[in-house]
Amino acid sequence: MHGHRVLEATTGHDGLELTRAERPDLILVDYHMPEMDGLAVVAALKSDTLTRAIPVVAFTSGSAAEANRLVRAGCIGFIPKPFEPGTLPGLVAEFLRATVARDRQRPTAPPNSRAATAP
Repeated sequence: MHGHRVLEATTGHDGLELTRAERPDLILVDYHMPEMDGLAVVAALKSDTLTRAIPVVAFTSGSAAEANRLVRAGCIGFIPKPFEPGTLPGLVAEFLRATVARDRQRPTAPPNSRAATAP
């Protein structure tokens, strides 16, 4: 997908395992999946210290209430279905640009700094 490596999972459980192993820059999740819906996947991602900071975008063909539930669960946005497949790379690129820009604005410790500890 236009310079990005795409990882795929067929179930929510597989997606969680893949996310923990690969730590992607962005996760795309469908709301309607077998076994574990997108809302449950997002909840699991956001409750795990290894994955909670990874931005999640959901695909949904549902109502505004469904989209709001996804955002409240921790999604940074959603893509309504149906959509034109040719528009997906641009949408993903916009989400990546927004999250990379946000991450660059966060203060970080200098490379050789040490955390202060209480005696």
